[in-house]
Amino acid sequence: MAVLLVVVNHLWPDLLSGGYVGVDVFFVISGYLITQHLLGELKRTGRIRLGQFYARRARRLLPAALLVALLSLLVATVYLPTDRLISIGRETIASTLYLENWSLAAQSVDYSALNNQASTVQHYWSLSVEEQFYLIWPLLLIGVYSLAGRRRSPQTFMLAALAAVGAASFAFSIHLTHISRSEAYFVTPTRVWEFAAGGLIAAAASTWFTDERYSGRLRVAGVAQWTGVVLIAASALVFDESTPFPGYLAAVPVVGTALIIASGPRSPLWSPNTVLSVTPVQILGNISYSLYLWHWPVIILLPSIIDRPLDTSDLLLAVLLSVVLAGLTKKYIEDPGRSRFLPGASPRRILGVTVAATVTVTTICAALIVVAGFAQAADARRLDALSGGDCFGAKSLSAAVCEQPFGPPAATGIGAGEAPWFTDEQCGPHPDPIVVGDEKLLTLCDFSDGREDAETVWLIGDSHAEQWKAAILPLARENHWKVTVSLLGGCPYVDVKRSAFMGAETTDSRVQQRCLQWSRSVSDRVLAAPPDVVFLSSFSAGEEIDDGTGRPQAEQYRTAFSDRVVPWTARGTEVYIIRDTPLTLDRSTPECLARNEESPLACANPKTQALPADPVAEAARALDAPDIHVIDLSDRFCPDDTCYAAIGGLHVYFDRDHVARSYVRSLIPTFAERFAAVAS
Repeated sequence: MAVLLVVVNHLWPDLLSGGYVGVDVFFVISGYLITQHLLGELKRTGRIRLGQFYARRARRLLPAALLVALLSLLVATVYLPTDRLISIGRETIASTLYLENWSLAAQSVDYSALNNQASTVQHYWSLSVEEQFYLIWPLLLIGVYSLAGRRRSPQTFMLAALAAVGAASFAFSIHLTHISRSEAYFVTPTRVWEFAAGGLIAAAASTWFTDERYSGRLRVAGVAQWTGVVLIAASALVFDESTPFPGYLAAVPVVGTALIIASGPRSPLWSPNTVLSVTPVQILGNISYSLYLWHWPVIILLPSIIDRPLDTSDLLLAVLLSVVLAGLTKKYIEDPGRSRFLPGASPRRILGVTVAATVTVTTICAALIVVAGFAQAADARRLDALSGGDCFGAKSLSAAVCEQPFGPPAATGIGAGEAPWFTDEQCGPHPDPIVVGDEKLLTLCDFSDGREDAETVWLIGDSHAEQWKAAILPLARENHWKVTVSLLGGCPYVDVKRSAFMGAETTDSRVQQRCLQWSRSVSDRVLAAPPDVVFLSSFSAGEEIDDGTGRPQAEQYRTAFSDRVVPWTARGTEVYIIRDTPLTLDRSTPECLARNEESPLACANPKTQALPADPVAEAARALDAPDIHVIDLSDRFCPDDTCYAAIGGLHVYFDRDHVARSYVRSLIPTFAERFAAVAS
């Protein structure tokens, strides 16, 4: 059940939006099994042989985990761009050292983020949490067992101690989920209580449900099992990426799992255990560890291997491929590793070999990172050589001397330097910031050189506004502007809640309130001290708003845009809407160009599909106001009936929906020209 929930969630997130709770189910199972094993050893011998315990864990888990991580990395070197290899190499090192969860927490990665460039080992975060649990749990049990032995009711003391640990972790999970959900999802302290829940069942060692002296309790066991399944299924079906998780809501699948385990293996015929005990399900359970390891790299790598986004048949192929690889890994790696790897070897020798294997994989990853770094530096030099020339990026569309404006990009990969999010040396925190939650959302870029008559300019929007910094800040430097920047990803700047983003419903009221608070605060600042110019841009073609009227999106945007912007222009501010850029349709991406180095046209899209109407730009045009303008650069992406992935030797896009910084730089002359034209 645990592995199926996760696999289905990763393949069909709309079908099972909360399938990530499978990880929580697994944590409870792991806590139960390990605690049962360790307490059994403590009761038999009065001690835990830590060396043997860790050696068994290494033999059981490491061979398959290291193999899958390494093979996935090697396949990635063939099919993924250089910049992805560097990040995957780093995360593979973190996963090999079982620190992936802390690595992701440090990056504040949203596991369900729509734009997340996931690595092939991102799912190893749960294995990292588990291994860290294995490190501390035996030591905790030894200490508690030692203290419990001196008391009149040792089992009661053991249960109380484990409950106290679980309660502390649960409270911390609720707290951290409230203040930093992405971090809370990954860090170990927020998950300890889930292991402790399973540990409590093992420590209780109760036969209440299965004692034959109480025949009626067999029916109670069946009810408990069905209740557990319903709780797990409900959380998998109802929860989604907006659910504040783990927090207190994680108790739903955890309690469900605890009920199933505590009810024991005996059950009436009408119990769900009847289905779970059939041979196909048992086989799937036997390969579940390897299936968990393989399914994620298959999902990440398969689109690049087959050179297209995954459709339904491809997703079924991914399932089949994952199951086959899991079966082979179980038979030839997992089982031999557990039973025939270094037979008769001492724990010290097994752990020594483990360290050597870990060092080997880490060294391979480090070497790949170095090689990829050299390749990235070479790409940067090629871009520098091309920069400024007549055929640089968008300039090639106007220069007659450029023979192949849609040929392969000069740089084979796209590095982090092409990201649209960057900081200029003349930009810094605003002295009076806009604060939303724990974020300060105001930056001041002062290019005025102390001039009192310097024009004041604002750049407002989401990450699609941020990509235009590469054009606006150079113009600001040239014109000695004072630029104030306020950006919040995924948030419209109109005073209406966002209801959907890229087809996914926005149901989290906290997210909606955060966006509304930011947009209102920005508007208040603009009204309080009207700037000369405001640039606005957003991913309005990829999001939906809801003003409660049920009207078509174009009409809702027209009203919301007018209500937001007209008060600004009434105070003398000129407003410039930068029409949103074409969609990549998951095709005009760096990954596609890496797969089609000699035929970049294979990554192009029809203009009719890639350039839908921008409701904000349409709303601005409909107002037909003299101080509201639209800057439309669509013809620099789609100069004919096609929108291109490579133009003038450059990658047009940095990822699946943001324009690469170098391409925006190549647009500066056109941007300046059109800004001047609509301003005159």
